[in-house]
Amino acid sequence: MKKCIIFLVALAVTCSFSQISFAKDLKIGYLNFLEVFNEYNKTKDYDEVLNKKAEAKEKELKVKESEIEKMQSKLNVLKDKEKAKEEKNFQKVAQDFIQLKRQSLIDLKKEKDEKMKEIIEDIDKAIKDYAKKNNFDLVVHGSAVLYGDNAMDITKDILKIVNSTAKK
Repeated sequence: MKKCIIFLVALAVTCSFSQISFAKDLKIGYLNFLEVFNEYNKTKDYDEVLNKKAEAKEKELKVKESEIEKMQSKLNVLKDKEKAKEEKNFQKVAQDFIQLKRQSLIDLKKEKDEKMKEIIEDIDKAIKDYAKKNNFDLVVHGSAVLYGDNAMDITKDILKIVNSTAKK
């Protein structure tokens, strides 16, 4: 029985040393994905385009809103018979305005989501290509790293790559 236990212990020690000898040196990098996303020229360009579209929609909605306010003030001075006729028209215009406002928000959000997806795909592709080209075994998000040597930070490298490809 003692021989069996000694044999098992010796086997376990041998196996643990053999695993150490087969261990591969891992090349690991990390990056701040949010920094790459925010500093990516394509992100800045899309933000600018979407802000212009949002401002244009806002102006359009302001014009419609002022028309509704004028209609409402006109309704207040009308006599009862005329008021009943105009009230239906007013309600339709108000409902159309609410629908236009809602649809504008939905359209802008949808476009923003599509652009964000495109940007994230660009960054993901750049990370994968960079990792393969530079023989990285693992690239992790910087927020998951409690400590990492600055030499392992590939944020600036990825940012250069995505910005150079965005210009093309």
